[in-house]
Amino acid sequence: MDIELAYGRIGARITVPDENLVAVVEPRWPAVLARPREAVAEALARPVAGPPLAQIVAERVGQRNRSVGSAEWRRDWRSFRAVILVSDRTRPCPNRHVLRPILEELGRAGVPNECITVMIATGLHAPVTGGAARRLVGDEIVEEYRVVNHFGHRPVTLADLGRTPSGTPVVLARDWVEADLRIATGVIEPHLMAGFSGGRKAVCPGIAGDETVRAWHSPRFLEHPRALPGFLEGNPSHEEALAVADFAPPHFLVNVTVDRRESLTGVFAGQMRAAHEAGVEFLRQHVARPVREPCDILVTTNGGWPLDGTYYQCQKGLLTGLPILKAGGTFLFAAACEEGLGQQEFTGLIMKYKSLDEFMAAITAPGAAVVKDQWGLENLAKAARHAEIMFWSDRLPQSLQERLFVRPVPILQKGLAQAIARHGPQARVTVMPWGPYVLPYLDGT
Repeated sequence: MDIELAYGRIGARITVPDENLVAVVEPRWPAVLARPREAVAEALARPVAGPPLAQIVAERVGQRNRSVGSAEWRRDWRSFRAVILVSDRTRPCPNRHVLRPILEELGRAGVPNECITVMIATGLHAPVTGGAARRLVGDEIVEEYRVVNHFGHRPVTLADLGRTPSGTPVVLARDWVEADLRIATGVIEPHLMAGFSGGRKAVCPGIAGDETVRAWHSPRFLEHPRALPGFLEGNPSHEEALAVADFAPPHFLVNVTVDRRESLTGVFAGQMRAAHEAGVEFLRQHVARPVREPCDILVTTNGGWPLDGTYYQCQKGLLTGLPILKAGGTFLFAAACEEGLGQQEFTGLIMKYKSLDEFMAAITAPGAAVVKDQWGLENLAKAARHAEIMFWSDRLPQSLQERLFVRPVPILQKGLAQAIARHGPQARVTVMPWGPYVLPYLDGT
């Protein structure tokens, strides 16, 4: 069978012999919403749980003057601040469709544009500036409102709120903490350690300080057996993100689901936990897919652009496949990585260690400090402990691929032939064309 893979911006193809193929595992993409902005507006008015956004805004605004443009109006609103969080470009959220109905609701309540900040929840990722910011939220929003990046390394922009019961320091963006009105947005998709993105992740790690992000990504959370895609209950990464977010939770949440073209398929709004859980349940019905038998070889991707833009992001397509790949099996992993390895800290870790075993020994040693981006390699090590990883990219130099703790293959189709030779002519092969966008599980019935 000839199969199209989500790879980079243009895709790739692989042919799997019919006698070896177990399954092609893809999401059942939900139907696209015909009128996306109207769907968002409807969700704002009829949330999953809690009062509608208009009521929350009215309560937070209070008795402020509505005489737009008057001296009293400007004086009355001088100290009011509303902050709306949006994901950065590593998340496929159609921000302009989501933001516009929210901003219109604030406008109807009399909130001046200059009192509204759209904050890009970068976590510790690079800031989104210039044309990239315009593509992220739309030209008109950049021109009409204050659009800023979160900077997790700048103490002056952060507020220290204490510690969670488990000891994680809670340091969050001061603009968010001190805002009169806090609204979080985001997309729900499987997440490599928090189970699903969205919800509490807009706050932690989205607008968390460096010390919070590093603690949340530490081995004490990541090494837990339920810190994997698809798990919320009993997942300490999910629970700790909730604990951090509860220090300054959103007054209103708007989460969405999307299809492969980033078109809206669902909108879930209201109280943070309830809205997020409703979105997760909706998505799970479409992305959790049964597979009749485990495989020896799993052909997978990182979902194409933008998720496979850097090697740092590329463990996701491996971890979602763990439930269906036999221990000792082979990943055949295709990811373009057209922007290279990732930020300097992640690249430095790759160059520093000779093996994943050496790396894991270093980060799990008693008293070891958590280094920025070490979680990228740690998640790669999770996959490598389970199975061999063969890797194909036509964008990264071969000499560089040889440093990535994987087995590079120069031609994807030849990589499959090598994997079948390793496991024998009867090797069972499963293909996940969309990598982390599906949650396969073994169906014992």
